[in-house]
Amino acid sequence: GEAIQYSVDKGHQALLEEMCREWPFFSTRLGMLEMVYTKCNMEISRYYDQRLVEPQLQPLGDRLREQLQRDIKSVLNVENNENLMQSDPWGQESIRLRNIYVEPLNMLQAELLYRTRQTEEASANLEEALMVTIAGIAAGMRNTG
Repeated sequence: GEAIQYSVDKGHQALLEEMCREWPFFSTRLGMLEMVYTKCNMEISRYYDQRLVEPQLQPLGDRLREQLQRDIKSVLNVENNENLMQSDPWGQESIRLRNIYVEPLNMLQAELLYRTRQTEEASANLEEALMVTIAGIAAGMRNTG
């Protein structure tokens, strides 16, 4: 996203738009970026930060979320779209449905990580539950269409 915005700022907006229309590799790459961006959840990221990250380090997460928003805006601008995955409503819906299952796993994982950090000796039950959340989130984050 940042490289795209740099090119736009240098006056190459029209060239990038042409590349979106005429270069299958470029348009596919942007489509893949859109899929990744669609899977990003800034609220979940913020929750992990609030629950697990020391307060003095939390501004890094804020900066990363701000960069993500700028990157998304850059891609949408070059593609002349208003929404991510606008040209792939099936994929968009697939990710929305996936989120129904993955987001609670993220919340549970953050809580389990917090509890694990609070105990001096690792609990087998906590570790097993944590492994289940890792496997579930990994399965959900795979390509969904």
